[in-house]
Amino acid sequence: MIHSIQNLRFKTCGRCYQLVLLLLGVYLVFLKPLSADEELPILGENAVFNIEQEVEIGEKVYQQLLSKGLIETHPLLDQFINELGARLLAVVDHRVRDYRFFIVRDGGINAFALPGGYIGVNVGLILRAQTQDQLASVLAHEISHVRLRHGLKLMEKSEGVSNATLLTILAGLLVGGGTDLGAALVYGGTAGGQQSMINYTRDFEYEADRLGINLLQGANFNGRGMVEFFQILGRISGNSNSQNIEYLRTHPVSANRISEAEARLKPSNGKSSAPDYFSIFKDYLFYTNSDSFSPTGSQFRQALSRIKSGDEGSANELLKTLYLQNSDNLWYGFTYAENLEFLGRQVEAEGVYRQLLQIYPDDFVVSFNLMRMLKAADRLDDALLIARRLEVHYPLRKAVFFELVEIYQQLNQTTLKMMAQAEYHQLAGSPKLAIKLYSQILALSDVDLATESKAREKLAELKH
Repeated sequence: MIHSIQNLRFKTCGRCYQLVLLLLGVYLVFLKPLSADEELPILGENAVFNIEQEVEIGEKVYQQLLSKGLIETHPLLDQFINELGARLLAVVDHRVRDYRFFIVRDGGINAFALPGGYIGVNVGLILRAQTQDQLASVLAHEISHVRLRHGLKLMEKSEGVSNATLLTILAGLLVGGGTDLGAALVYGGTAGGQQSMINYTRDFEYEADRLGINLLQGANFNGRGMVEFFQILGRISGNSNSQNIEYLRTHPVSANRISEAEARLKPSNGKSSAPDYFSIFKDYLFYTNSDSFSPTGSQFRQALSRIKSGDEGSANELLKTLYLQNSDNLWYGFTYAENLEFLGRQVEAEGVYRQLLQIYPDDFVVSFNLMRMLKAADRLDDALLIARRLEVHYPLRKAVFFELVEIYQQLNQTTLKMMAQAEYHQLAGSPKLAIKLYSQILALSDVDLATESKAREKLAELKH
């Protein structure tokens, strides 16, 4: 393998997952268990059982991980993992929840599904995957756990099992996406009570495999990616250190599981026409998460290595060559433009950003970087044009409204600044602050009709 996971600047952090499990244990005690005479909702995306509560739990855990710096926030990397997930979700009918995919800055091999469709994948697992299809198979598997409502099935199965044991199993399932073994290390519990649950959650793994492989192939990924990744995990499981790998505790791999997945493969309809930037993505991921970066490999990897060592000038020549040869490659263009910015060549950087936007209109990462650069150059009107487009296309991105607040402030547009502040607070989970600002806007004597109408609409939405 080209990458050495040991070179990651973070270390595998079992305590991070213990934190997640403990948080889930705290939140899950507030979930109302199903009584014996209550009917379980049907499985799948048609099932609606307290989705808002699910999302609240997942969001709280996600924010905890984010606040501790455990989530990779680089926009290019975040965009890649979410676009990969979006391809899979595009073939899901009657979807009732939004999904959020994120990269966990941890060198351990793990992936997990939080309540509400929050799906995390470790850097260590991504670097083990050799193809985009293999990584997509992991996402498909975790999506399947969420869609199949396995947490609720555990509640149904919990008759005769103590609450403490149930929370152990359920927390382990939600975080690991599989058995309770990882959670058991944190909570302990009665081994006898857990054994029946362990057998039950092993069945969940097979169910998620079956649904996941259909999802994978329906999205025009190569279904063999799941089989290949199982084989990679199988080789790892033979290592004497495999007991320290969280993913193998929560997703045990057996010869039967591999052969069943292989038997479910359908004839391929041909290779997807979507570009495959997986190897570039892996290089950039390793570059952002390592202290040392080997210069061997592709020209892009060599350029990143030179940037890492502080030789941006030499890196620029490599990036320029790559970009001119592949002007439609977003990764090459973005990295080249960003490096030009660092070298103080903003005019050239702007040209590259705008050329990329001709190919990828309103791409968030490119648009945001261009807007930020224009704002720094005091070209506020130009920056505002891009920011307003981002507001339309990405109305749930807090970062857009944060930038709008600063732009409106520098342009002395007080009312619009207050509107942007209110929307930022609304998205940031501070409804009281948002309500206060919308109310202040409506009290202004010189507010225009469009702004007044929007403020009333937002205020009604928050008070509903």
